[in-house]
Amino acid sequence: MKTISVVSSCFNEEGNLQEFYDRIVRTFLNLPGYAYEIIIADNCSTDRSREILRSIASGDHRFKVIMNAANFGHIRSP
Repeated sequence: MKTISVVSSCFNEEGNLQEFYDRIVRTFLNLPGYAYEIIIADNCSTDRSREILRSIASGDHRFKVIMNAANFGHIRSP
């Protein structure tokens, strides 16, 4: 089985993270021939993004989080 990695960065996205996760999971429900992982690099968010990311990761081993110590920007973060 092939694995697809979905990689993104975020900064202060507390209002979008759960929807982002839910949509990716729904998409892969329609692709039973593929395994997947989701990797998010947080750019030192100051809202509840880190809390939400940790919560999602604790319930799904395919969801991996990198907590950057500083905001490296959307180009250098991934």
